Amino acid sequence: MTGLVSYGLTLTLISDTFFWFAIPGMLGLLTVVMIATQAVLGRAPGNDDLRGLLKRYAAIVLVSAVLVAVPLIVDVRFAYPLMGVGMMAFVVAGKVMLEQKRRVQA
Repeated sequence: MTGLVSYGLTLTLISDTFFWFAIPGMLGLLTVVMIATQAVLGRAPGNDDLRGLLKRYAAIVLVSAVLVAVPLIVDVRFAYPLMGVGMMAFVVAGKVMLEQKRRVQA
């Protein structure tokens, strides 16, 4: 629900009058991305299973690539905030994955 409200607020970026509502919208979207990525990669892989961690990371990278590529290909103005979400998901996933990898190998 928070993600939908935040995305709705980012759509005010198109408006000439209410564009400043997009700032809390983007912050909300980035917060949702950080929490979701942490939840997916932060799960204990169990029995030092590095393959499971890498599979979850690969899934996040694939979703991030789609979120960045689709707005560029479709070229629809209201989909552009998804590019920022995809890039942030990739960055956060890399950071969390490295922390988890250290924890699994230790």
